[in-house]
Amino acid sequence: MNDTDKKTTGTSQSTDSDEIIEQTEQLDELELANKKIDELTVAAKQAMADLQNYRKRTEEEKSSFSKFAISNIFSEILPVFDSFERAIQHLPADLTENDWIKGIKNIIRQFEQIIEKFQIKKMETVGKKFDHNLHEAIATAPGEKDIIINELEAGYSMEDYVLRHAKVQVGNGEPQA
Repeated sequence: MNDTDKKTTGTSQSTDSDEIIEQTEQLDELELANKKIDELTVAAKQAMADLQNYRKRTEEEKSSFSKFAISNIFSEILPVFDSFERAIQHLPADLTENDWIKGIKNIIRQFEQIIEKFQIKKMETVGKKFDHNLHEAIATAPGEKDIIINELEAGYSMEDYVLRHAKVQVGNGEPQA
C-alpha cells in the first residue's frame, strides 16, 4: 500500500466515523424532540382537562347562584300565596260563583303555573314519616309516632333544595280517641 492509498483509507475511515457521530447526534436530537413532544402533549392534555373542569365548575356555580336567587324570591312570595289559598279555603259557600272570587282563583292558578315553571314542588306531608330535613314539627297530637297527621303550612322544594320546611303536626304515639 502506498501513501496515497493510506491517505484515502484514513479519509474514508474518518468520514465513516464523522457520519456515525453525526447520525448519533441526530438520533439524540430526535430523542430530545420526541421527549419535548411528549411533555407538550401531557401539558396540552392537562390544560384541556383544567379547562373542562373550569367550565363545569362555572356552570355549577351559575346553577347554584340561580337556585339561591330563585329561593330568595320565592321565600318572600310564598306567604302571600299561602294567604290566597287560606282565603279560598275559608270561602263561604254562597260566594263560590262570585266573579271576584273567580279572579282570586285565577291568581292562585297563575301562581301555581309559575311554581311549576321553576320546578318548585309542594311537599307531600300528611301520612308521611317526619323528617327534620323537610319538616318543622309545630305540634304533636295522638296518632302514630313520628307520622305527620296534619299540615299547618305547606313546604316547598326545588330539586334537592328545600325552599321552605313544611310546618306539621306529628303523631306522639298515643292512641287516637
